[in-house]
Amino acid sequence: MAKVAKISEAAKVETKKLITKVVVKTIKGTSFVSVREYQNSKGEVSNQTFLVGFDYENMLKNDLAKLKAFDVNLLGEGVNKEVAQLGLNELIESLEKRLSSDENKAQLLSEGDSTMIRSEAQKNAYTPVCKGLKMQDNNLYIFGLMVKKTVLVPIEYKKENSQPKTIAKKQIEKVADVRSRKYKMFKLGGLETLQLQGVSI
Repeated sequence: MAKVAKISEAAKVETKKLITKVVVKTIKGTSFVSVREYQNSKGEVSNQTFLVGFDYENMLKNDLAKLKAFDVNLLGEGVNKEVAQLGLNELIESLEKRLSSDENKAQLLSEGDSTMIRSEAQKNAYTPVCKGLKMQDNNLYIFGLMVKKTVLVPIEYKKENSQPKTIAKKQIEKVADVRSRKYKMFKLGGLETLQLQGVSI
């Protein structure tokens, strides 16, 4: 494999974009992408591994089946089951909207449906580069299913004051093993090493 010469900080984003296009378009099926020494906006540093190139719609269908079969009584003591059921119903409704026909999505969007507005805004905000990678304002973003995370520099996060229904939703997604909750997106910076089936950028 040919070595890539060192480049200036200003050229890193464009170089990543070019190399990524060449590498990813030669990969068939799903691929694992490892991001090393990623620092988030809070200061936490971690190594993360993602799965890209999988069937996103099929994942949502599987998640929907899990939620429809879910029993809120599995959440155990200390959980308001009525609130949890409301949260479960909302999770199911959201997935059903996202999996509906293009005609139905267009109708919901015209009616100002919040789920469709968020979905459409995210879709239009990024330009696809290749499998699992998108661009926005010359920044490179990775989209994929997180399969492993190793924290290198931990930080103490502030406790969130979420509403009971929001907390119940998160618990339901965790217990039901809803995979889309692990579908992440973040911006790649200049210090990461991006690996695509052994090829480093």
